[in-house]
Amino acid sequence: MKKTIQKLAFVALASGLIAVSCKKDEKTNPPSPVPPPPANEEELITTFKLYLSDGSDTTVYLFKDPDGDGGIPAFYGPGTTTASTQSDSVIVLKPNTTYTATLVFLDESKTVTDTISHEIEEEADDHMVFFNQSNPSALPNASVTISGTNLGITYLDNDGSTPPLPLGLITKWQTGSTAGKAPLNMALKHQPGVKNGTYAPGDTDISVNFKVLIN
Repeated sequence: MKKTIQKLAFVALASGLIAVSCKKDEKTNPPSPVPPPPANEEELITTFKLYLSDGSDTTVYLFKDPDGDGGIPAFYGPGTTTASTQSDSVIVLKPNTTYTATLVFLDESKTVTDTISHEIEEEADDHMVFFNQSNPSALPNASVTISGTNLGITYLDNDGSTPPLPLGLITKWQTGSTAGKAPLNMALKHQPGVKNGTYAPGDTDISVNFKVLIN
């Protein structure tokens, strides 16, 4: 009986030592932390193109900033890819006319031009184009009116989320009969995880200022 008790005591002691040893190992070698997911970086956009079509004619308005924000000054050139000394560009619209507007964003800093518009479409739930920083009305007819003119801009695309929110790469521009001229800002916002259909959240990938003239 005495030998049996001694054996049991030895087994219990050994088990205790193993448990203590395991705890020490856990403290000495803590599990490696799980690395955070890579950040959703903002895109470099060097070129902005606005295609305006009234069904028969298409006009291209261009903005280029070769090195992105800052550095080499940006320039505008309506309907051309040649550098211009213009400080801004006037978008000329006819009264009582419907236009389809298509925005194209490019990164021409690479050897092969990168069409950022494709990435924006793929990450539509993280992006939205705003006009004069205005919050559009709700879908399905999300739209804004450009103050100082009778130009109404309606979003024709959305991000496919639930519920869907506007995207803004394709819009309808409808002019009225009244002539007018006003500033027009077009800004692409990067809103990963915070997009809610309003301008405030997120960061600005690119912001371009034009003037719109209805005449």
